[in-house]
Amino acid sequence: MGDKGCDNRQGSLRAIFTSRFVRNSGTLLSGSVVAQGITFVAYLLLSRLYLPADFGLYNIFYSYIEVLIILSTCKYEMAIVKADSEAEAAALTRFSLRLNAAVSAVILVATVVLSLLRVEAVPLPPLLLLLIPLMVFFCGTTRVYTFAFDRYSHFRQIAAAEVVTSLSGTLLKVAFGLLAAVGQFFHLVGLPLGTILGKVAGNVYYRANARRLPSASPATPLRPLLRKHRNFPLFAMPRELVSSFSANLPFMWLGLYFDNALLGLFSLAYTFTMRPVNILANTFEKVFYPSAKEKIDLHQPLGRDLGRFLLTLTAVVLPVLLVAFFFAEPLFTFLFGPKWIGTGYYVRCLVPWIGVLLLTNSLAFVPNVFATQRTDFLFQLVQLLFRVAALAIGLSRGDFALAVLCFCAVSTAVQLCQLGWYLYQVRQYDKKLKTQHANS
Repeated sequence: MGDKGCDNRQGSLRAIFTSRFVRNSGTLLSGSVVAQGITFVAYLLLSRLYLPADFGLYNIFYSYIEVLIILSTCKYEMAIVKADSEAEAAALTRFSLRLNAAVSAVILVATVVLSLLRVEAVPLPPLLLLLIPLMVFFCGTTRVYTFAFDRYSHFRQIAAAEVVTSLSGTLLKVAFGLLAAVGQFFHLVGLPLGTILGKVAGNVYYRANARRLPSASPATPLRPLLRKHRNFPLFAMPRELVSSFSANLPFMWLGLYFDNALLGLFSLAYTFTMRPVNILANTFEKVFYPSAKEKIDLHQPLGRDLGRFLLTLTAVVLPVLLVAFFFAEPLFTFLFGPKWIGTGYYVRCLVPWIGVLLLTNSLAFVPNVFATQRTDFLFQLVQLLFRVAALAIGLSRGDFALAVLCFCAVSTAVQLCQLGWYLYQVRQYDKKLKTQHANS
């Protein structure tokens, strides 16, 4: 009777976990799908309003943003979900927002100096350099609010914020693109400025709904709280910093030696393969992270649920990846115009990587729940070294296409190893749990 009751409770918890995952994923994905649908339709027009070189320059700009926003909060926003109380979560939210503002101010000073000195190691014109701190600030606040709303399962607000950000940014990019016909200035700033103003709109929406979040008590001691969650700045931040830097290395490094038009072709392929993958992976991670923590607190196994999820995801995504691999060139040329001929090659390079990346990043919460951020950081260091070597091969031969191919190949190999390590940790946890139940 006891064993049967235990099985029933586990089955009930599994059903709750599964139904909650489906419901919350659906809510988040609905916002992401709408937001990306808006972006996709807009790109059909944007690809004709802007030149490949404009997209290349924009992706160089955005590559610096993705690295700097990690520094702006030191990853303390990730601790909001893991906080043990509402007061603790509120205090971490307030601290992360203030830290983001302070770091953004430092970046502003640095970009002013770099723009005055015209440093050639940064392949951006001075005007775009000065837009970087604005973008970092609004991206940072968006990340903090996203994790704060995620903690309290306010997934509708997260989805709505994504739609507001995407719609606002897209409309402004189109408007600036139409103005680009009368002046070079809008070719230069249209895409980055539209993105920044879209983030501003998303921030306004979050602020308008911030009353849903508990407010921090002034009596909450901050120093012990930061010490308690020090693994995030000590390990998660360096890990994310190295990961983001190595992922954006092609734009930062190859932008110094190759024409922006080549970077533009690669950037279009990168955007339309990586963006849906990142949306799906981030959505699954946001839902899995608090749910996995809850199951661990309840001493419930994880392996069966995660294994079933990965198999289902593979079965759904694999046919899409095969279509993208074989038909990318005619499809991209038809959708975006003849000036984007050559994009299909880069899509084929990216397809194996993004397939593995979707599975791996969906489980990116694993090092956080098992406190194995140090080993995860080592994976990122190894991946960075391999990526540097891969790009160096292409640069040594003056071959942009070869550099991209080598970069994608080594990324796929390392991500496969990382996915295996994530699954190994889950299996070890389940095995330990089973042993404890057998001995009790």
